[in-house]
Amino acid sequence: MLRLTALVTGRVQHVGYRSRVVTMARTLDLKGFVRNLPDGRVLVVAEGDESDLKRFCKAINMQDPLIKVEDILAQFTEPKGAWDGFYKIAGERETDSRLDTAAVFLKELIVVVKDGFKETNSRLSSVDAKLGSIDSKLGTVVTKLDRIAVAQEMIAYKIDEARKEIVSEVKGLRCDLFGRMRST
Repeated sequence: MLRLTALVTGRVQHVGYRSRVVTMARTLDLKGFVRNLPDGRVLVVAEGDESDLKRFCKAINMQDPLIKVEDILAQFTEPKGAWDGFYKIAGERETDSRLDTAAVFLKELIVVVKDGFKETNSRLSSVDAKLGSIDSKLGTVVTKLDRIAVAQEMIAYKIDEARKEIVSEVKGLRCDLFGRMRST
């Protein structure tokens, strides 16, 4: 058993960092606490098996869209066995501060969503215009195909008429040939 005392620096206050630390600590069955410090850092004190504490120390070095750990000053010492679980310690007036921070993030989210919808609407308008152009061009193609079909029918009719005329001519020639062959 060891005790880890870690001072975490970065964007770690008012971004959900302590809650994530609590979840990881409880998953590893560590005992201790996490709390914000007035200078903007977070203090983490955890006791448990050395291997679990080393995994925990790596796990709390996290980054996501809100959290950005820049540095962890970690020190391992002998445990004191002072805790029966792992806790998040909240300071005075922290709820008010967290609500203010949440309001700021909510406003940012609203702006991002509105901008995203504007961009999506713009792109959809562009797609709509392109589809209109394609529809118009398809209409022209259909008209041309109809003209081609009529022309093909006319050609087929003329071929059929020419075939009938050729057959008639061939029959006439045959009759003439047979007539001359009989007369000779």
